[in-house]
Amino acid sequence: MPGVLAWCSSRAPTEIIAALDAALQKAGFIVFARFDHTQAAHEAGLQMLPTQVIVFGNPKGGTPLMLAAPTLAIDLPSRILVREGPDAVSEVYFNTLEYLAKRHRLTHMDETISRFDRKVGEIVTSCM
Repeated sequence: MPGVLAWCSSRAPTEIIAALDAALQKAGFIVFARFDHTQAAHEAGLQMLPTQVIVFGNPKGGTPLMLAAPTLAIDLPSRILVREGPDAVSEVYFNTLEYLAKRHRLTHMDETISRFDRKVGEIVTSCM
């Protein structure tokens, strides 16, 4: 998928999510919410393998981007998807800010954007 970074791990999704929560906060991000799609499916009478989305960001970094490209606000704060895939292998996905910036025609701030994507990639990798 264009603009999506992906990782696989033998760790359980719950372990990865706990590690990501801690690592994101340690790196200065705010974890705004977690969407538990499995729980929502269960409440609707449906079954779904463990699937959660972590919503995170930092207003000091995100606000200047949204001021430069206001429609970027529909895609921020950032999200990381953690799910159990086939054979109990955990899958982790992240929409890169580089991709989102192109989508919203943000034509400058390239260094800020690449630094953010590198940082998130390092955080995810450290939690796998």
